[in-house]
Amino acid sequence: MKHLVRSAAAALLASWAAAANAGWSASLDLERFRWQEDTNPSVTEVGPRIGLTLEYEQLRAAGWQFAYRGQFRYGTVDYTGSFLFTGGTATARVEYTGLVNEAQGIYRFPGSSLGLELVGGLGWDYWQRNILPDQKEDYSVLFLRAGLNVDPRARSGWFGGAGVKFPFYVSENAHLDEIGFDQNPRLEPKGEASPYAQLGYRFSPQWSLIGYYESYRFGESNTVQTTNPAFPGTTFLIFQPASRLEALGLRARYSFP
Repeated sequence: MKHLVRSAAAALLASWAAAANAGWSASLDLERFRWQEDTNPSVTEVGPRIGLTLEYEQLRAAGWQFAYRGQFRYGTVDYTGSFLFTGGTATARVEYTGLVNEAQGIYRFPGSSLGLELVGGLGWDYWQRNILPDQKEDYSVLFLRAGLNVDPRARSGWFGGAGVKFPFYVSENAHLDEIGFDQNPRLEPKGEASPYAQLGYRFSPQWSLIGYYESYRFGESNTVQTTNPAFPGTTFLIFQPASRLEALGLRARYSFP
């Protein structure tokens, strides 16, 4: 029993020490969102989104450390494209709701006055694209991140980072059975490398303002077959065209003491 108590106390002390050498922050985000599909006529969706970001980072002087990033995104943007069956020009509003969870491993170089850090991340990005009033698509994306940060961790001053993201697994549920088709096979757009970047200024140990750019690149998906009772005897070939997502945003961040 004494051994268990000592072990529990040691674990609690280690957890407290880790928390004392760590930083939590919360942010309010505002971004200009753009989605584009490589079709003829082209499909584009442009408009604002808002979001909340929660971050945790171990703040060691050097060496390996762990970080976590959770994000919520919501917005309604303008759609310009075409109707699925007729190909005629169409306009609509598209509602986006999404969540991101990402774990990062960061190596901070010792003795660097610039605060150089190598960043590697593994994340899951899920969002629903709802072309109002009733056409939905759900995306589930697993991605890797690799980049370089510059952060002297001064009480005030500039910091930033840049790198690439690679979505290695992409699954799209187009809810085809809800728009008249008999089957609802999943689509799998092909992930491609894309850039990301951020540049921020720390006004105080608690308050920072950050400009950021995030993106995805998806190649054309696999082609699936399905039928529609409204067109007896006809087999439809469905695929997601090559697409790109871009978000240019501004983040107001508060770091907890």
